[in-house]
Amino acid sequence: MNLWDQHRRFLVAAFLLAMSVCNVTLVFRLVPSLRNGYQDFTIFYSGARLIRNGQASALYDLATQYQEQLKFAHVPIRQGPLPYNHPPFEALLFVPFTLLDYWPAYLLWTAINLIMLAVSVIFLRRHFRRLASIPTFFWGLGATAFYPVTIAIMHGQDVILLLLLFVLAIICLDRGNDATAGALLAAGLFRPQLALPLVALIAIRRWRVLVGFAPVAIVLVAISMAIVGWNGSIEYVRFVLHLEEIGARAYDPLSVPNLRGLIVGLTGLSVSGRWTAILILGSSLVVFFAALRRIRNGRDSMVFVSSLAVVTTILVSFHALVHDLSLLLPISLFLLFRSVDFGGEKVDVGALFLVFLLFLTPLYAFLLLLVKRFFWFSLVLLWLYLWLLQTPVTEDLPV
Repeated sequence: MNLWDQHRRFLVAAFLLAMSVCNVTLVFRLVPSLRNGYQDFTIFYSGARLIRNGQASALYDLATQYQEQLKFAHVPIRQGPLPYNHPPFEALLFVPFTLLDYWPAYLLWTAINLIMLAVSVIFLRRHFRRLASIPTFFWGLGATAFYPVTIAIMHGQDVILLLLLFVLAIICLDRGNDATAGALLAAGLFRPQLALPLVALIAIRRWRVLVGFAPVAIVLVAISMAIVGWNGSIEYVRFVLHLEEIGARAYDPLSVPNLRGLIVGLTGLSVSGRWTAILILGSSLVVFFAALRRIRNGRDSMVFVSSLAVVTTILVSFHALVHDLSLLLPISLFLLFRSVDFGGEKVDVGALFLVFLLFLTPLYAFLLLLVKRFFWFSLVLLWLYLWLLQTPVTEDLPV
């Protein structure tokens, strides 16, 4: 290794360390609020408590949710519940946590999230041999420096579980175990707005993914119906569709880093207007089918296909928040290690700057906390999407 390579690695490590420190500092500053139930883990804990207490029929009743959350969460500025807007079957996963008080339950789930994150990174490093030569501390810093992952863990979100399932699915696809990959992705249907388009894009290349996806999906739907009944299942769909109308902040288009947020934010059109819907649908179809066309060519590796699929999924999804970008961790790490020339290849300056933006914690904080216009981050995702589309087939990701 020459002197320039050593300097480059040092600069990258210093940058990742600085971003990691920023992220950890943010978490520690919020600990008092977290003890009082500020974080999103509240929705899983309250939903699980309702099921455990025999109130599954009221799982999607806002008044009941709020009364349940008031028993353990104390956030003065909160005048209503954090809505439990996930499928019924997921609430079962959190029932064992209700055997503990809220704070210990949150700490346990945080520990599990950290373990799942570590397992995801370890599996990526061990499976892809070109990445195995990269020092372990770079992998660790890459994970802790990625702001969406920090936010997901801090809030006690479930997207780290989805990340683990996605990583396992990538490995299965790379090995040709398509049905297993489909089953793993189906297990991620607790976030259907992400799992469904992701599977649709991958299945166009590997249709056997559906062989594993369909039976698991049917079982999960059956479990949900057993929990809340037929009427409760219909109520769940209505509840999710109308959250925006009842003023759920999380559905604010200015907060979502996707095409929906970008179009509403740039045009200033009404969220529920006809022209807004036409623009969102039209742009989503263009982005989706452009990715579909690239994926169908049959010459890209499944790692590349999965990366393009997940970026496309986030862009076209109706509901995506900063923690959902945790699914970009694999492609972000791949680009990071490519851009710093660990493989002895020429440095891609464009990819290097793109990686810089993906890992830049101050950019996230500025858009989320200061200007409250996180929809602008969709431009970074669009750049990543176009970079992937334009990558020659012979120049695959560094795996």
